[in-house]
Amino acid sequence: MQGFSEYLAAKNISVPQNYVFAAQGTDDESYELKLTPLNPSVAEIDYKTVLLNQIDLVGIFGENHPWPEPTMTFQQNLNSLRVHQLEFESQKAFAYSITNSDASQCFGSVYIDPSSTESYECEVYFWICKTIPVTKAQIQKQLSHWLTHAWKFTRIKIH
Repeated sequence: MQGFSEYLAAKNISVPQNYVFAAQGTDDESYELKLTPLNPSVAEIDYKTVLLNQIDLVGIFGENHPWPEPTMTFQQNLNSLRVHQLEFESQKAFAYSITNSDASQCFGSVYIDPSSTESYECEVYFWICKTIPVTKAQIQKQLSHWLTHAWKFTRIKIH
């Protein structure tokens, strides 16, 4: 699959621009989180969060994938966000920033890509910042719900 345009048209789906959900923290607090399209408007908060979590992010897209480079600059991050925005606009792939409700803090990212095999409709990669006491399992549960209901995916591979 080269992108999602045909899938979205066939299922009459409008691409979700935002998704707000609550996640229960390991500290027994509830956190309201928001998914917003990853684009240059979040460059500053995204860059800080990536740098803070750089060691934990190595290999998120596969063992040999170089992102994020330890020497990544703000400009390189900004360029990457521009690519994500173009992919989003052309419906080739969709990337979202995980933020707090007013989008002043970044807590991670979600990447929805076409599957490389016929076994799945999409493959999803995500990461969550170590500064928020929410588990990956909590985020995965919310993503599964959102992808099934809003996107109407039935065969999802979440990495």
